Amino acid sequence: MNTIFHLSSADEINEDLIKSIKAAYKKKPISITIEEDFSVPEWQKEEVRRRMQYAKENPESLLEFDDFIENFEKKLLNEKN
Repeated sequence: MNTIFHLSSADEINEDLIKSIKAAYKKKPISITIEEDFSVPEWQKEEVRRRMQYAKENPESLLEFDDFIENFEKKLLNEKN
């Protein structure tokens, strides 16, 4: 799984961000790369903020990717039938 966080500054790194990373990856090995970000469009930053807020309000939505895909496929199959 690959996740990219676009932050307007390092000041946005907080305990909630760390907790969300831990929740998403649990005990899996991870690598963290930090680089200066010059070209993130404002609409994309807003989308990230919207998704972060949604995750805060709906922590049960932070699913494993494989579980998400499996449930999504089931939902699509049910809609077709």
